[in-house]
Amino acid sequence: MSDPGDLSRLADLALPPQVPFWPPAAGTAIVGCAILAALCVFGWRRWARYRADAYLRAAAAELDGLGAAPVTAEAISSVLKRAALVAHGRERVAALTGRAWGAFLAETAAGDRRIEALVSAIEGAATATTALEPAAAAEALAQARLWLHGQRGRLMAEA
Repeated sequence: MSDPGDLSRLADLALPPQVPFWPPAAGTAIVGCAILAALCVFGWRRWARYRADAYLRAAAAELDGLGAAPVTAEAISSVLKRAALVAHGRERVAALTGRAWGAFLAETAAGDRRIEALVSAIEGAATATTALEPAAAAEALAQARLWLHGQRGRLMAEA
């Protein structure tokens, strides 16, 4: 049995050792750091936008508080005026009243948001300070919320 071609003397193939999971390749660390940096930038921008939109949340809460009492267009207008002062600046907003204020609201409403009921209620407030009818008040409040929602991110876009 000293025959070198004997099959009983055949040895298994020598396999290389398994590739370990740890330590990872250098590219994995680079990709991981890039993903972590992107998540940090995304989180920072979301937090900054949340902080920049604080005036909108305060205005929306104030509009929600108006729903319990008889609502006047003057009260809705004052809430929107304070929000507009922050979003668009005192120079552009402070002097607006009546039709000019309504036109400004219609002009700055985002996209295809329709706020005709709000604009007509505000323009009518210059002549009468009585409370709005419940249906008209609900519609004006809903459109005021739509206008506020359209202003989201405005301060971040200008900065």
